[in-house]
Order: sequence, then C-alpha cells, then structure tokens
Amino acid sequence: MKSPLHASYSHAKPLQWLLLPLLGLLLLLGTTEEAAAQGQAGRVVQLSGFVATGDSLFGVAGVSVYVPNSTRGTVTNEYGFFSVPVLAGDSVLFSALGFKKQYLIIPKNYSSQSYSIIMQLQEDPTELPMVDVFPWATERDFREAVANVKLPDEGRAIAMRNLDPERLEELFKTTPMDGAGNFRHGMNQQQQLQQNRYMYPTINPMAIPALIKSIMNGDFKQK
Repeated sequence: MKSPLHASYSHAKPLQWLLLPLLGLLLLLGTTEEAAAQGQAGRVVQLSGFVATGDSLFGVAGVSVYVPNSTRGTVTNEYGFFSVPVLAGDSVLFSALGFKKQYLIIPKNYSSQSYSIIMQLQEDPTELPMVDVFPWATERDFREAVANVKLPDEGRAIAMRNLDPERLEELFKTTPMDGAGNFRHGMNQQQQLQQNRYMYPTINPMAIPALIKSIMNGDFKQK
C-alpha cells in the first residue's frame, strides 16, 4: 500500500516534465527577441534632411549634425542640406551658433535604411561681452608711445616732396584728364560753339554818328 506522500509525488512528477520544456521555450523566445532587438539597434541608417530657420524655409548653413561621443557627424551645406550615416537608436545633435540645440532620436526598431527629416532650429541670440584690445597697460603709456614714434627719414622726405606746391602744380598741369573730365571739357566746347553760332553782331554806340554821316555822303555807293 502506497503512502499519501508517495502518491502526491507520483502525480507531481509528470507535471514537472511538462513545465521544463515550456520554460525552455520561453527562454529561447526571449533570447531570440533580445538578439533581434540588438540587431535592429545596430542597423546603419542614412540620415538625410534639411535644416531651416524657425517656421521659414530658409536653409541654415554650417549646422553641426553629429552623434555625441562618436565619430559620426557632418555639417549642412550652403543651402541647409545634409546627409550622414548613423545607427538605429542613436541620438543625433543639431548645433549652430545663434540657435538652440536640438536632438533627434532614431528609433531602435527602425528597419528602413534611410531616414529623412526637416529640422527647424529656433534662434537663440547670445550677446557677447565687449572686449577692448589695447596693447598698452594704461592710457599714459599709450600717449608716451605715440609721442616717441620716430618716422624714418626716407619716408619723411618723400612726404615733403609730394606736398611741395611746385610739385603739385606740375602734376596738375601734366596729369591727363580722366573720363569725367574729358566729358565736361567736350560739353563746354560744344556749348561755346553754339553760342558763337547764334551770336548777333554788335555796334559801338559811339560809332553810330560817323556811320550815318558816311551814308549821307555816299561813301558806301559803288563807284
């Protein structure tokens, strides 16, 4: 006669044999899914797109597009376009001077080989402090340095010769006119010719009595 403990053990033994394969199957499925997820996370994705300013369609040139702590990155061209290979699961940073930084996360389970976006950066102007570049420690040192400046003799002689009044007058007489000067000179000549063409003869009022006397005497009659 079997004891109650032996009977319970006999019924539990077949149940144990049924649970072991089920647990193994579950572990196998979990490992397969984890491996598949890891494989998807390591997929190479070609990230391409256009970086614009705010809500406009003006491209931003020179924007850094890169994955931090990696060697994957690029910059936008003069029109705001870019293209860079990344991995599924990467966090891509968009950074440019005068704009707020923005991140883009590539989904880990992303299965396609390309990813296209339009990234709109928000302006973030930064006012830099004023910097005065002054090679002298104090203003007094600056004044002393200026007062002690010595011009070379050769340069001083050339400057004095170029400012000589006789030299300037000679240059004024011998230097040819430029295009504007030639145009003005030609226009003045044409205006003078027009005035000479339509100029009426003038008579000296003091000669009028002598002219009348000559006419009365018949001095102008043909002989």
